[in-house]
Amino acid sequence: MKTTWKKVMEMKKNDFRCNGVMNNLDTDEIHTIVATIDYFGGNVKQAHFDLKLARFRVFDWLAMGVMGGRIGSESATKVMVYSFLKADGNIDNFVDDLRATDYEMITDWEKLKLTS
Repeated sequence: MKTTWKKVMEMKKNDFRCNGVMNNLDTDEIHTIVATIDYFGGNVKQAHFDLKLARFRVFDWLAMGVMGGRIGSESATKVMVYSFLKADGNIDNFVDDLRATDYEMITDWEKLKLTS
C-alpha cells in the first residue's frame, strides 16, 4: 500500500506550474491556499513563507506537510492533500477545487490517512 507521502510525490509528473524547483503561483492562488489553511486551523505564516517567499513546489510542500508540522494542523493538511490528489496534482485544478468545494460540508477528506 502506498503512503500518502508517496502518492503526493508521484504527482510531480503533473506539476507544470513551476520553474525548476520553484512554484510560479500568483498572489491570488497563494491567497486561496492560505485562506483555506487558515479556515482549518493551520499555520498561515508558515504557508505564506513556504509558497510566496521560499516558492516550494506544491507537491514538495504538501509532502513535507504529510511528514508533520509544516501546514500546522491535521485538518488543514488533510484538506490540502485530499484536494491536491483529487486534482491529480494539477495545480490549476487544485486551486479551483479549493475555491469551489465547501470542505466544511463535504468531509470525505476526514477519511484520509496521513502516512509517510
